[in-house]
Amino acid sequence: MIAVNIKTAKKCAFCKYWYDPTNSGIYPKASKINLWEYDEKIKCKCLQKNMDMKASAFCGKYQSKIEIL
Repeated sequence: MIAVNIKTAKKCAFCKYWYDPTNSGIYPKASKINLWEYDEKIKCKCLQKNMDMKASAFCGKYQSKIEIL
């Protein structure tokens, strides 16, 4: 598991286009300071690119699926 600040790290695991309906690869660590963990070994389909992407990947079409306060 890797911990990241979701305000600055735009990883596929936190993107709304990364098809993981149960959000099984992400876990809040300290959500008040936007620190979350993700499992870098998981792959899911990107709905924009129509291909499997690693959770640690990123692209220019990123949109967060987590509401950032």
